[in-house]
Amino acid sequence: MNNIQRTEAFISAWERCDIDAIIRAVANDIFYHNIPMAPIIGAEALRAFAMPLLTGAEHVEWEMHHIAESNHGAVLTERTDRFRLANGKSVTIRVMGTFEFDGNGKLKQWRDYFDFAEFESQMAS
Repeated sequence: MNNIQRTEAFISAWERCDIDAIIRAVANDIFYHNIPMAPIIGAEALRAFAMPLLTGAEHVEWEMHHIAESNHGAVLTERTDRFRLANGKSVTIRVMGTFEFDGNGKLKQWRDYFDFAEFESQMAS
């Protein structure tokens, strides 16, 4: 499996709301940073972050617009992430993401860049 396929499988786990598959795909010391927010370090911290989001979601879709791998193995994505929450709210976020893997094929670093004000306005409405 190459790094683009690993990234696509990871995104698929999010779309299925499969927290166990998400955690299996990451290194124990994963560094995850939604750039407007504080970083999350460690698989269990990622689980704690993801669980409320995924258990509160009725539908998750990450529409991939572009995906590419750099010469150094980093995968770059341009996506639109959509979440329909159990409370009826829908959130759509335009995202640029970077996924970096360790020698064992585990996601080691993940950074997402998005407009936090756009996210906040949708959560408030």
